[in-house]
Amino acid sequence: MGPKLRLYAGFARGIHERVAALFTLLTQAGPDVVEVLETAERERLTGVTAFVTHLAETGALPPAADPAHLADAVWALTGPQLYTQLTAGRGWSTDAYETWLADMLAATLTATPGPGRPSDTSQP
Repeated sequence: MGPKLRLYAGFARGIHERVAALFTLLTQAGPDVVEVLETAERERLTGVTAFVTHLAETGALPPAADPAHLADAVWALTGPQLYTQLTAGRGWSTDAYETWLADMLAATLTATPGPGRPSDTSQP
């Protein structure tokens, strides 16, 4: 799964390099653009969900993994806000962001679900 995650991190970086500044401007533009941003985020979640589903179908995820929960986590990690916070806000290079993102994706997607995580179906 490592090469796929590195490629995916590079894909996310490339998109953010092109559109993160626009996303930031749109978030400040007021209520007229809310629908545009909501649509963009829904479409991004659809793409992330397809990627996580692919990983699940190819056996790359732990057997007890909850793909819906993982898709939410990957969606959060790959968001434009986090990219902007780390690069513009904290001064990270885009190379550092991409490496960090690939590492975080690997840690998130390969973690074995445990108590208290959304895939835990046990009752208290």
